Amino acid sequence: MKLSLLSNVNLDSLISRLSKQYDVYKTEGYGTWIQEIINPDSGLYSFGPDMVFIVLDGEEMLRGQSESNEIIDVNINYIEEAVKNNPNITFFVSNIDLWTAKIESAKSGSKERRLEFLWEDSLFLLCEKYKNLYVFDIKSIVEDKGREQFYSKKLWYLGGIKYSMKAEKLLEQYINRCVASFKGKRKKCLVLDLDNTLWGGVVGEAGIEGIELSDYKEGARYKDFQRKLKEIKDLGIILAVVSKNNFDDAIKVIREHKHMVLKEEDFVALKINWDLKSQNIRDLSEELNIGLDSMVFIDDNPVERESVKRELPEVVVPDFPQDSSELVDFATELYNNYFYTLDTTYEDTVKTEIYRQNMKRRDAQKSSASYEDFLRSLETRIEIRRINAENVQRAAQLTQKTNQFNLTTKRYSEQELLALINDQGFEGFVAYVSDKFGDNGMVSVVITRRKSDSEVELDTFLLSCRVMGRFIEDRIIGFIEDLYKKAGYKKFITYYRPTEKNAPVKDLFERLGYTLLDVDPEGNKKYVLDFERLSECSRKEFGELIAL
Repeated sequence: MKLSLLSNVNLDSLISRLSKQYDVYKTEGYGTWIQEIINPDSGLYSFGPDMVFIVLDGEEMLRGQSESNEIIDVNINYIEEAVKNNPNITFFVSNIDLWTAKIESAKSGSKERRLEFLWEDSLFLLCEKYKNLYVFDIKSIVEDKGREQFYSKKLWYLGGIKYSMKAEKLLEQYINRCVASFKGKRKKCLVLDLDNTLWGGVVGEAGIEGIELSDYKEGARYKDFQRKLKEIKDLGIILAVVSKNNFDDAIKVIREHKHMVLKEEDFVALKINWDLKSQNIRDLSEELNIGLDSMVFIDDNPVERESVKRELPEVVVPDFPQDSSELVDFATELYNNYFYTLDTTYEDTVKTEIYRQNMKRRDAQKSSASYEDFLRSLETRIEIRRINAENVQRAAQLTQKTNQFNLTTKRYSEQELLALINDQGFEGFVAYVSDKFGDNGMVSVVITRRKSDSEVELDTFLLSCRVMGRFIEDRIIGFIEDLYKKAGYKKFITYYRPTEKNAPVKDLFERLGYTLLDVDPEGNKKYVLDFERLSECSRKEFGELIAL
């Protein structure tokens, strides 16, 4: 990952810290950020960063300027020019924090607050206009930690260093969070205990009326905690319950307690029994078809936490607050550390329902006479469309997050995907899948490259794990093959590049009848399909395919 950190104050020590993790561009002088972003021949663009962070100090930006509004407009224009002219780079530009500099009467109001708002409002307008721009929220960090801790007057007067060491650590954490989200590395599932976690007390002992869950005092802590968990869920994280409890007692609280914020439909699964929690989590992982390393487990009981850590080391098990008044802050930490996201798609907002539908499909499979009968009964519909500006966000998200069914595991940002499909040699496709149980949304991305007048190759072929095992890949690859055969191409070159997680598709092209051309020492495979013999290759055809 190549990134650059630009600023109008000295951040050399922060750049040095980031350089231990990333390939970081270091500009000559911290006040040259404008020259770097507006000059197409600058060292910044020669370096070719994936991400550019512009961290600006409000006081320095406006120091000595009589027309502050005008300076803000000028700098916003510089930023817009850079963002517009470099769609392959993702920019993060900070909002600003301004001290109230002049001693004035209360009637005078705060000019600084108005300038902060003007700058941030202008940035958000640019964010709506350009997909490759995000606001770097330095103002919230300052408000959360306090100016006295964030700034260092001593370092400023001694060495021109504006921010404290603690502030630089917070900025480093924020940058790491943005990079992780950019690379699609957030966790998928938050697994929750019930007693003394979502409410206070033990329902089996206190009863539904005796637990702590209300709008005031101790019970309000748990209700506010649930509100934060609901916000995390609404950003595309699935919630599940794993609790040692009598099912009837616990479900009564979830369904009937008037202060429950999280309802039964907010959970993808409720494993409320007396089995080992580690076994319940393992079962949940298999039922949802997600890795254990995609799960975070929350439990107030240190013995249960230690048991899960020991039995399932892949699962993240954070310490639970000893003081329940810290639960809201704990929820925010969970989001920042494991679930932080730069943006959400429609599929994120309905993810719980999508996983619930998948569990219904599994139940239907168990009652079918054969697997083929089950697949035919689904009434699957597959829609294939071109990648465009409307669907590129979800397509990029799939390239970042899909691991099991991913033949080449190439990762693309929105900007990279748009640039790719605008290249005359490349074409991009996405597939949407629905059936009688509901809509799975976009589940597949295919990118091809025309090598010559007779050969086309597969750059990317991936399929979401939630529709694996239904031979949907056969219909999609069949469509791609027919498309290029009809266009006059003779051969289709494909690849398999092994990773830790994509073993389920290591023999996909053998099953589809492709000829293996080469295998290198690392296990990378190259295949070819001669379109002349396409009719000899068998394809599973379950469901209706529609090309739009």
